[in-house]
Amino acid sequence: MSGRATYQQVPNQVLFALDSAGKPNISGDLTNIAQGDTGDCYFLAALMTVAARSPETVLKMVHDNGNGTYTISFHSRYDGVPNPVTVTVNGDLPYDRDKPLENGIENIDGKNVSWAAIIEKGWAAANGNSYDGIEGTDLSNAQDHDVHNGLYAITGEAGIDRNPGGPMTDVSFAQIAEDFANGLITLGTSNSDGQLESDHSYALLGVNSSDQSVIVGDPLGGQKTLSFDTFQSTNINQYIAIPAFP
Repeated sequence: MSGRATYQQVPNQVLFALDSAGKPNISGDLTNIAQGDTGDCYFLAALMTVAARSPETVLKMVHDNGNGTYTISFHSRYDGVPNPVTVTVNGDLPYDRDKPLENGIENIDGKNVSWAAIIEKGWAAANGNSYDGIEGTDLSNAQDHDVHNGLYAITGEAGIDRNPGGPMTDVSFAQIAEDFANGLITLGTSNSDGQLESDHSYALLGVNSSDQSVIVGDPLGGQKTLSFDTFQSTNINQYIAIPAFP
């Protein structure tokens, strides 16, 4: 795969951590998703959204072949026609000065858990065999479908834009609570300054009806709680919902 980095074998690499019953498990804090050098926040935010609310979808989309390679399945649409894409990659990851250059890896019980990094590598392989091929378009003030594409690639479900061309004031808290209770939500921001990073994507990880607040997860790391007033007035300009769990 082309790119800027040196690919290195990951010591003690495993795809998923295991729970007490020995079954693959996605860690609840989602620290396995940690965006690196590539501007693919749209994809990693979608991956975080799905991993948090529908982890079985992630468990099914990537397979450890047992020989140092991994097979990842995506959903891709060409002229509106579903077109499944499957790629196989090895476990070597891009490093710079002995640190992962792209999505990070998570050390759990002495094992380097790498499901998010492997899925991201697969996404790069499916898009020109290069991390440059998965850079975001930086057009969220106009019409940026990266969040749509990221969610569809992972779930095979077309997201609904709740505020096409309009402000976030067009989305009520009741709508957010309903969408979150039943499905998945990924957000995007404009290039304007605000409470969230501009030209970036976030996963909606929590909705609190008691104080009308929401929790957003950042692919760069960490979470942030926003009041509904802030949610409506800050620089969020994309709200993509999959109204039923895939």
